[in-house]
Amino acid sequence: MRIHDLGPVEVEIDGRRTQLGARPQAVLAVLLSHANERVSVAALAEAVWADSGRVGSQSTLESHVWRVRQVLEPDRPHRQAPRVLLTESGGYRLAVDVDQADSLEFLDLAGQSRDLVDADPRRSLRCCEEALALWRGDPFGASADALWAAAAVSRLMEIREQVQIRRVQALLACGEVDRAVVDSGTLTRDLPLNEDVWAQRMTALYRAGRPDEALQAFRTARDLMLEELGLDPGPTLQNLHARILAQDEDLHHPQSAQPTAQPTAAPHPVRPATNLPRRLPPLIGRGAELASLTALIADHGLVTVVGAAGCGKTRLAIEVARHGGETFPDGVFIVDLGSVERSGLVAELVASVIGLAPAPAGSVEEQLRQHLADQRILLVLDNCEHLAPMLYDLIMEVLDDDSDTHVLATSREPLAVPGEITWPLNPLITPADGDRAGSTALELFLARVREADPTLALDDVSLDLAAEICNDVDGLPLALELAAARVRTASLSEIADQVRTDPGNLRRVGGRGDHRRTLRQVIEWSHRLLEPEERLVHRRLSVLRGAFTRDCAATVAGFAPLSPGQVPDLLESLVNRSLLLALRAEEPGEESTFRQLATVRAHAAIALREADESVATIDSRHDWLRGMLARRPGDGRADEHGWYRELDVDFATVRASLESTLVDDPGPLGCFVLSRVSNFWYHRGRMIEGLKWLQLAVPAPVGSDPTDAAMTELNLAAAEGMRGRFDSSRPLFDHALAGLEEVPPDRLTDVVELLASAALVGALHRNFQMVAVLGRRLQEMAADGDPAFRLMADAVTCFAEIESTPPQISVERATELYHRGLADGVLLTCWICCIMLAALSVRTSGPEEGLIWNHRMIEVQIRLGARPESMPIEGRALLIMATGQLREGVALFAASEAQSRRAGLGWPAMPATEGQLAMARESLGEEAYRAAWEAGLSLTIEEALDLER
Repeated sequence: MRIHDLGPVEVEIDGRRTQLGARPQAVLAVLLSHANERVSVAALAEAVWADSGRVGSQSTLESHVWRVRQVLEPDRPHRQAPRVLLTESGGYRLAVDVDQADSLEFLDLAGQSRDLVDADPRRSLRCCEEALALWRGDPFGASADALWAAAAVSRLMEIREQVQIRRVQALLACGEVDRAVVDSGTLTRDLPLNEDVWAQRMTALYRAGRPDEALQAFRTARDLMLEELGLDPGPTLQNLHARILAQDEDLHHPQSAQPTAQPTAAPHPVRPATNLPRRLPPLIGRGAELASLTALIADHGLVTVVGAAGCGKTRLAIEVARHGGETFPDGVFIVDLGSVERSGLVAELVASVIGLAPAPAGSVEEQLRQHLADQRILLVLDNCEHLAPMLYDLIMEVLDDDSDTHVLATSREPLAVPGEITWPLNPLITPADGDRAGSTALELFLARVREADPTLALDDVSLDLAAEICNDVDGLPLALELAAARVRTASLSEIADQVRTDPGNLRRVGGRGDHRRTLRQVIEWSHRLLEPEERLVHRRLSVLRGAFTRDCAATVAGFAPLSPGQVPDLLESLVNRSLLLALRAEEPGEESTFRQLATVRAHAAIALREADESVATIDSRHDWLRGMLARRPGDGRADEHGWYRELDVDFATVRASLESTLVDDPGPLGCFVLSRVSNFWYHRGRMIEGLKWLQLAVPAPVGSDPTDAAMTELNLAAAEGMRGRFDSSRPLFDHALAGLEEVPPDRLTDVVELLASAALVGALHRNFQMVAVLGRRLQEMAADGDPAFRLMADAVTCFAEIESTPPQISVERATELYHRGLADGVLLTCWICCIMLAALSVRTSGPEEGLIWNHRMIEVQIRLGARPESMPIEGRALLIMATGQLREGVALFAASEAQSRRAGLGWPAMPATEGQLAMARESLGEEAYRAAWEAGLSLTIEEALDLER
């Protein structure tokens, strides 16, 4: 675990960073400012609610503490005491070691640098640089300006200034004059009234052979101090000024770092020779990659940063070279191979860059090998992809066993050299679901927008547009920078429109001459290196939006002149060439997927149109979808092969087909699809999106099959019912049933399952009238049909008659039907029966028995391919309330409402819920009721349904 608190407060666990919400972040920040000390509940509450003018309750504070614990110790077993955020008498204590929090490590390194600056300036310098590298912004992030944080922030900022000054002192002591000149110049701007800083500036300039500038620095300092303070410089600066005028020889040499009887020479300057660009904008969003690559390149001879066009490989490599440069005393050089077309020129270019004079005889490669044999140099070979096969021999020469030279390469594909360490570089993190916190893409975009137009006001609408832009370009750094540069001439709304419709046309404006001025031209550079079959798959994949599986790609892209069997290997090739992202499965049983970046897909779509393959490829996509729908499990049976999960993974492709057949060119395929994915929307938590597509398909497009159209309308009726809108659902319901009077034999199974599922909606909402109508229709259809039909029909009828049947008889009938359905594998029957038996238990065997049936219902749902969702939580809450556990019941109701809102479902679904909540509010009192409700809002579905037991 690592807490990053010198900037936005983030918790890193195993390389993954999490940013907390505002209140939990404030809790963590307060505890960090008093690390390993007890903080009272009162002090913590006052700090957490300082911005609101009120103090929340202790129970609400406890819920925030619970969230912080979840982030700090995500794998802590249930009921095991926490080891990091401890509860102590009257308060809390954050137990962390120095290496677990940036602020603590910074203070430790600052102390070490102070102790070492005279005895060992080289080590002191290293401590200073490591300490300063930990800073990413204001301490404690959003809490930096809070009143409670003032003292802690002020202390950290003061120590940071001391470290910056001490760093220049160490640079001078080590003889690194050039770096001292640069860094002292920065400090005089940041700390213009600090005499020590001006003394360092004057000394650095004098030692660099620039005495006139050193004297000018004194005059500048004197003028500033007279203007701001009304005082002349103190004795230190006055004396230094006099020594410079006298050309004091002692000023040319740093003081000896080691006490000894013999005079010692000044340390030999170790600043490496370099051609790295000096002025670049700050690197944003790559802190973890920078640290990891800096460590890797110090220990490995060849590290290749591999990524898509525009993902920031060159910028990162330059910063890695800059940070790791001190470990390469003989030089750090970057060699841009982008303009080199022949491999024979590479060695000559490298030799020229490192300053190697031409030899009278022998090859350049041999000369390079001999020169590098006793050198510790870092070579950054940039833009290697088009030369990858030809660089093999040269790199093997450079990395000869006798050489201590290291190579950091950037390429859109690995170089395939023995010993190569490949570092895949993905785009930056995009905003997710409207949550802007933690998005490095948004951080970069906003930084570049402010650089392009510092006067631009950014309100919530602007930030939403910025987040949309980041998502539409998939967080690609080059695309973000090009889009941000347009704020000089376009509004954020106009920029968002462009990246939504054609992100590939984002272009450079002004700046250096670059023949690849648009993103599309940058991607074309990679495209022209592809083999013909790779180009074919590249363009055909453009009809697959979002993530897709191998099987989906093979079917859609694998038509003449390709076969489906060729496509998987070609996918690997495109990943290797950074024209396709591979998304590895994270859980056992899941399948890895692939995705084209939006900018790459835009290029591929143009290539598809130019090849006149758009219609054929879209038809192939539709064929894949028809084949997928044909494999759907029927008869209300278990989803043994993960069909719903597979469709969920490939749903972006389904969405593309629905859009083309319901929006772009309405046709019968829309109802064909929607009539065959009846339960998908509910099973996979996509009710909001499902409702949108169903509304577009009712009334049905011209030419739709009548059964498909009626089933689609019945699906819409059920969806409206799930939202609790039975007033708008009933006309759709009646009209759809009338359209299903005559059902073709080959659709009978689909219709029976849909009717039983619609009855399930009525059962969940206790709409017995709707259930009765569906029960009668099912009985008619099941009269001469499959035994599975009869089981579903009997279960629906049993539920419809529950109000007019003695409870114990209903329990006996439902129990029998449940076990018959379980034995025959008709799980939809079991689901309906579990709902009945859980509800009846309160009047018969007791709510404890109902909880058992509630859990069995969840198990049935999962076997059918559904994810756990909100309605079983509401049922569980009613049962828990019936046992007298009012606080727990209120918390579960809160969890149910929160999950229902996220899924687009109506709430409450059950008529008894509102009465039970009113009773609990009266019994518990308002404060205890609100605390229980707040606690429930943070529960996950798994926690609310007790699925971890």
